[in-house]
Amino acid sequence: MPLATRPLAGRRASLAWALGSFFPAAFLFGLFALILLSAPEHDDFCFADQYARHGFIQTISIIYHSLSGRVVALFLSQIPTAISKATNVSLLSAYSLTLMACAGLFLFGSAVATIRAWPRAGVLQVTFLTLAFASTVVSAAPSLRELLYWLAGLTCYVPPALLTILILGECTRALDTDTEFSWPLTIGVALGGLVAAMCNEFTGLWLLLIVAASLLARHLFGQRRQITHHSLIAVAIAVGFVVVVSASGNSTRMEQLPNAGHFLPSLFNGFRDSLIGLVRFFREPATLVSLIAAGAIALVEPEPAKPASSKGKMLALGIIATCMACCYFEYFAHQYATGFRLVERAQNQALILLLFGLMLSVRLLVQAYRPQLRERISVSGYRGLLGPVTLPTGLALLMIASLGLGSTAALLRKQWQDLYPYWQESNARHVLLTTSTEQVVAVPRHRWTPSLLMSSDVTADADRLPNDCIARYYHKSAIYASDAPR
Repeated sequence: MPLATRPLAGRRASLAWALGSFFPAAFLFGLFALILLSAPEHDDFCFADQYARHGFIQTISIIYHSLSGRVVALFLSQIPTAISKATNVSLLSAYSLTLMACAGLFLFGSAVATIRAWPRAGVLQVTFLTLAFASTVVSAAPSLRELLYWLAGLTCYVPPALLTILILGECTRALDTDTEFSWPLTIGVALGGLVAAMCNEFTGLWLLLIVAASLLARHLFGQRRQITHHSLIAVAIAVGFVVVVSASGNSTRMEQLPNAGHFLPSLFNGFRDSLIGLVRFFREPATLVSLIAAGAIALVEPEPAKPASSKGKMLALGIIATCMACCYFEYFAHQYATGFRLVERAQNQALILLLFGLMLSVRLLVQAYRPQLRERISVSGYRGLLGPVTLPTGLALLMIASLGLGSTAALLRKQWQDLYPYWQESNARHVLLTTSTEQVVAVPRHRWTPSLLMSSDVTADADRLPNDCIARYYHKSAIYASDAPR
């Protein structure tokens, strides 16, 4: 119905939801805009150099046999250099363009997952939920830099996180609505699982657990188990997992880590570190607001065609248990494989799964208890909070406050003055290395070092990372920091 022909109350409600979505959207797109100030770092130049000399396939083969089996990440990390070479634009511009595309895909994947998980919610409500989810992820991310601004960091963890929540959402939707996987959906999930499993070493086991839990839930709920469909998905995921863990580079890397391979300490340390991460997750104000938004929208969305069954409670608890188990396994696997605490870029993936899983669970629990909740609210003094204008207004105010008090906002307030000068220095370095006729180049180190956009710089040692990779990419014999003691 056109807006002009809607009743006044409906127009006010639509306007309230639209305005409420504006604030998390502005927060997100403001952070996306900072991608234009990002610049390649150490590993990015190594990938750029390898692609310039060998191309996509051979680069993947070299790294697969020497360092890592993360095939999808190895492919994605070469895209900026491929764009630069094909279009004759600078690597810095191609790098920012690639990161911008990644940010767009992150938002698109979040939207698809939310739309599929809230099938009865209105367009404006789903829009608000999508933006709330995505803005909460970037607000609470353990490492925003490795979520948005560093390609080599995000390619291993953001794509598999999005594919995992899409698969979790599809399994949940089928169980909740008592429907079956169609063959097109099954093939799509299998292909998504294959790609996700080839991004890192633990996502494949995450997905196998989710598929096994889906099959078990179908059995417990008396639904058709669709063993063939689940088996096809599981086989595709297992193939991706085997591709990653079979890489000969994995053993080479583990040999360089003397603290790796200790099972019992990894069990304990993984549990401790996962609890620390969980506390940090719930300390972020936006986390609570997103869960409130998920429950509130589930409470006011239209009634389903079939009355909600009691299985929603069990399904919600199963999702929580599955997501918690996946997150713990990630902490344990990293501790076992490296001997170190889970890196923050991998914690980003755990955060995305846990937040989406909890929002799904809240929706299912509210759906199961909706008649009782509505009755209690209607006889209490809080019934006005669910009004068509009051609800989106209240959620918007909560979202504004939570994003403003979050970790990312605090980091921005601290470092925003350093961001543009850092980009200027990065661009000046690129021009120097591109135009200099010298084979050995002295490069000034960054005076502005915002951790939001960078983690390390060139050193005085020309033979070590990142100096060696940068020198090879720019066809120099060596580069070194001009203002560092040698």
